[in-house]
Amino acid sequence: MKPLKIGEVAKQTGLSVKAIRFYEKIGLIPAPERIFSTGYRLYTERDVRRLRLIKRVKLLGLRLSQIEEIVKSMKGQGCDCNRIQPHLQKLVDEQLEEIDRKMRELMLLRTELKKIKKGTNKVPLPEGFCICSEIPVPLTRLGRALTL
Repeated sequence: MKPLKIGEVAKQTGLSVKAIRFYEKIGLIPAPERIFSTGYRLYTERDVRRLRLIKRVKLLGLRLSQIEEIVKSMKGQGCDCNRIQPHLQKLVDEQLEEIDRKMRELMLLRTELKKIKKGTNKVPLPEGFCICSEIPVPLTRLGRALTL
């Protein structure tokens, strides 16, 4: 396969040129060779495969630091599912735990909001919710008092 310019790689991977440059800058892909006279980057099929992998694991919601761990586990040898699978499984398990934690927090928040919504017409807000007493009165603007 002939070396590809960054625009061609972007089309093949579905990533933006900006994203490809960023992944190169932070070391997720190695710096490609360049054409001396023009400075164009020249990417290989291996680079394209690595970028596709990065895109796929990013869709799983993994952070860049986690993606970096996966890429490093490849040790420059290209994609080998048997070598990457255990590491990817660990990161996916961590991601699922994080999602479960966020879901529990959101359910608690939902319950609290429903309690407040149900009770706001009947009883005053719970202590700590109202900050009206902390607002200085009267507020003045251009010498005139504003009423709240």
